[in-house]
Amino acid sequence: MAEAWAASYRALSGWLSLAQLARTWDLLLLMSVREVKLRYQGTILGFLWTLAKPLLFALVFSFALSYVLRVQAPEGAPYVLFLLSALFPWIWFQSSIQFSAAAFSNNAPLLKKVYFPRFVLPLSAVTSQLFHFVLSIPILVLLLVIMDYIPGPAWLLGFPMLVAIQFLMLAGLVLLVASFNVFLRDLEHLVEVLMTLWLYLTPILYSLDAVEARLGSVVYLNPMASLIQAWRDLFLYDQLPGIEIWPALAFAAIALVAGNVAFRTLEGQFEVAL
Repeated sequence: MAEAWAASYRALSGWLSLAQLARTWDLLLLMSVREVKLRYQGTILGFLWTLAKPLLFALVFSFALSYVLRVQAPEGAPYVLFLLSALFPWIWFQSSIQFSAAAFSNNAPLLKKVYFPRFVLPLSAVTSQLFHFVLSIPILVLLLVIMDYIPGPAWLLGFPMLVAIQFLMLAGLVLLVASFNVFLRDLEHLVEVLMTLWLYLTPILYSLDAVEARLGSVVYLNPMASLIQAWRDLFLYDQLPGIEIWPALAFAAIALVAGNVAFRTLEGQFEVAL
């Protein structure tokens, strides 16, 4: 059995690619389902926490910003929709990176005993959080319809397009972070701080136009700014991504290459470090 796994693993060696993902999709799905079950094991609300946390977050910030500080969403959109349209994809992004940081270090016994495509471990965090994100969309659609923002045909093309861009970006980032965290365990704690900082530097609580008016094109040095704005334009205004999405596309490509290089360079030393 071990020899069969070893043969399969050697056959899948090399860079992470769409072909590899297709060949290991069943294993990736299995690991993702396992992660979802373990995360909510023993809780009363279970999966409902996935919806409760962003909704409570949005409720608090909507009250604080729109009612207390009188912050207005652009073009008269209700602030709760303005916030949730960016918050749901951001939570997929942030949770994927945070939950995958210790993917290799927390599975040391498994890595030492069984041969399998190891990139599945951090990627399972991305796919499990994608599952949560997709299941949160009906809540957003319900709120959109109630407030007279009817989803349009652009969703059919725009939604899978943005999912693909964000998935590839995350695939590179989680491989990079999880690989280095094997040798530098403080990284997973540093990631939590950095992700909180990144949240406030990204136009989620405020509009991209407000920042762009002050900083100009500098705002696009944050690749998530263009991606979050693309999600917001799709959800609220039924608009497909335009040329403005290029920083996210460029960053996704860079992250994917960097993640692959780090993973393939460090993978052979995992057993020693763990």
